[in-house]
Amino acid sequence: MINPEYKKNLLTLHTSPKDGSPYWIDFFQRNHLDIDEIIEDPLSIPPMDINVLRQYPLEHFIPRAVLESNRYLITGETSGFTGKPVITAYTEQEFHNGFIQPFLDSAQSRSFPVKSRWLWAGPTGPHIIGKAVRAILKCVNGLDPFSIDFDPRWYRKLPEDSLSRKRYMAHIHDQIMDIINLQRIDVIFSTPPVIAMLCEEMSQSAREQIRGIHYGGVGMSPEEYSGFHESFPNAVHISGYGNSLAGVFIEESFDSDGIEYNTASDRIEIRIVNESPDGLAPCSIGERGRVMISRYDESFLILNMLERDWAVRTSIGLKNPGPRDTIKLQKVLY
Repeated sequence: MINPEYKKNLLTLHTSPKDGSPYWIDFFQRNHLDIDEIIEDPLSIPPMDINVLRQYPLEHFIPRAVLESNRYLITGETSGFTGKPVITAYTEQEFHNGFIQPFLDSAQSRSFPVKSRWLWAGPTGPHIIGKAVRAILKCVNGLDPFSIDFDPRWYRKLPEDSLSRKRYMAHIHDQIMDIINLQRIDVIFSTPPVIAMLCEEMSQSAREQIRGIHYGGVGMSPEEYSGFHESFPNAVHISGYGNSLAGVFIEESFDSDGIEYNTASDRIEIRIVNESPDGLAPCSIGERGRVMISRYDESFLILNMLERDWAVRTSIGLKNPGPRDTIKLQKVLY
């Protein structure tokens, strides 16, 4: 739960006529919003449309006081899966709190072999996930990961079952296998489709050498996740849920019903909501609804942004995030 005083300080910063962010200054003034009322009832403010982040430059959402402090800001882009990619920014501490520390805490509690030889096969460049893996290893004084740059935006542009898409995947496949066949690899961090490919390509003895797998990028079903556990029997398996705009939440538990994520945070609020005659209403524990995210950071403020995912609310967070019409696909994107 986020401290109400912290919330008030962040809302005051972003709406300050002198030091705030232009978007939120205008939004609060135009809608005659009161900070105390929003803290008292977060659902009193209408949902934030992600498209507004596509309409203005990044500086429109960062407080002037933060920009004028000349601190180093880490930028990141969303995957573009649901439309034009969105850019956001984090201070170094916010980036650490949002993407690094949650994984390190989970890794420590599960004896995940963080300080070892990693293979990272996924997007780099503007994607936040590629920046996170290197920050994790830098934090533990590990070796920079062996890396394969897999561009999901280009992959999705290639027609399904086309020769061009097959050639691109063959290019990724060959690079991955070249590394695995030559280098010592203890940990794999990649997408479920890549892990599925490795289940077929790696020998049983090679798979038994893997001591950790971290999943991100796209969705997987409980059946697929269970199969990965069986194929890599000596690995600690950890999946993450979240996105580039907010941060990551780490898997708390997994069973035949799916993956549960603990969404406790001192800067991010995750709500599971449904529409009611009076607007949005919070779901009860065990009820399925739409995921809504609010982010309270010095560098960036997001209030009540509805995600494309639906999930079941649990006592510690959410379970089975995925498309509205199915609970089979588990989103582990960040």
